[in-house]
Amino acid sequence: MAANITNSVITLDQEKFLVNKLLDRSSLRLVMGGLCDNITMREGAGLIAYMVRYKRMFVPLTALSEGTTPTQAAAFTLEEVTVTLDQWGDYLELTDVVQLTVKHPIMAQVTELLADNAARVMDREIMIVMLAGTNVQFGDASVTTRATITNAMTINENIIQKVRVTMVNAGAPPRGGPSTDAKAVATSGNFLGTQNYVAVCGPEVIADITRPSTSYGTWAAAATYSNAKALFATEVGTWANVRFVETNFIPKFVLLGNATTAVASGAAFGTDTPVVTGGSAGTFDTGTIFFKVTRKDKLRGFEEHISIPHSQASAHATTGSFAFDFSGLTAGYVYNLYIDTVVSGGTGTDATLKLDTANIAVGTTVTVTGVGTGATAPAGLLNTADAPAAIHPVFILGEAALAWAGFYKSRVLMSPTGATKDDPLAQRRTIGYKFFGKAVIKDQTRMLRLEVASSY
Repeated sequence: MAANITNSVITLDQEKFLVNKLLDRSSLRLVMGGLCDNITMREGAGLIAYMVRYKRMFVPLTALSEGTTPTQAAAFTLEEVTVTLDQWGDYLELTDVVQLTVKHPIMAQVTELLADNAARVMDREIMIVMLAGTNVQFGDASVTTRATITNAMTINENIIQKVRVTMVNAGAPPRGGPSTDAKAVATSGNFLGTQNYVAVCGPEVIADITRPSTSYGTWAAAATYSNAKALFATEVGTWANVRFVETNFIPKFVLLGNATTAVASGAAFGTDTPVVTGGSAGTFDTGTIFFKVTRKDKLRGFEEHISIPHSQASAHATTGSFAFDFSGLTAGYVYNLYIDTVVSGGTGTDATLKLDTANIAVGTTVTVTGVGTGATAPAGLLNTADAPAAIHPVFILGEAALAWAGFYKSRVLMSPTGATKDDPLAQRRTIGYKFFGKAVIKDQTRMLRLEVASSY
């Protein structure tokens, strides 16, 4: 919901120009859009984008007999990937008083803020799609879930080599390599530019990689080879045939609240978590309710803070409800609430916890009268003594792994100057953006999500 920018909001700017330090905004390294192939949809094509590829044929297992045609032709199958497009946008509204009285060029600042907003939303939406990828390595590959990654599983040579082995065995071509299937490699060399995969990760993972005790001298800074090949945006170096790109706009998964499973009636389950109380108007009976809460930073939008599943028994014999009071929590966040029950077959695991209410504002009370029906809850973290402070995803991409399908990537929309029917006195002007599209993983084998701990 946009809010008017009124004269009172800009009062401090009326007597002095804003100094540079006040204008500085966080330097965000947004890289995901540059790793997507662009697929432009035609108007009238509907909201679903379809990508089709022919799967590899089985090879023949017996030699041909002279003069005899094989009894059956080989079969081939199609693999279809679809994605439903989303439309996103935001806008700001300025009053005529602001435009007339503010010394600072407010329209230029508004344009920059909206551009920053749009870039973060697009990067986030691409990354959310990548987080749902099915090709995953947890830690050193000795564990199979996020909740079993220990604080010792920081990135190292062995972990990266396991990732690379997985990608190579799956036939995923490195970036710049052939986007089609098998090709013979020339005896005199290699495909130009096909030696490396690309890994996108946060600064904590980069810090782990570049420690001498970790990299064993195999890390090469980008400056040492930049004259030989074009660099990717924010590329910092290469390690074990993987080129690393750093971003500071990537989720870091941390535990929200405490690690106590049972919650007494009326109690909160840790810092910045809601107070839960029972009521009588709902469909819950004497069975246990399970719930999980996640928190999003409103500047980022990722479900980064994740509670463990908690439980509480209904106090009513045939009907019951639960109120979740989000009052008094830290500003700047919204919450998602996931619910299931024993009666409905729930087990209190991520697989059965379903979204009940999304984007709950601080200060809101949500009354839950039945089980959640939305998306499955995100995976939680280990909550024992050897739990990592945070889990850091790393995205490793080969060629043609990811695409952005849409009608358009970004449009800027500005209301005209002067009087209109809706604004007869020309007191308001709006400027905004919107884009219509969505990221899609074209081939799951060409992208791998690695999740690791960090020493930083």
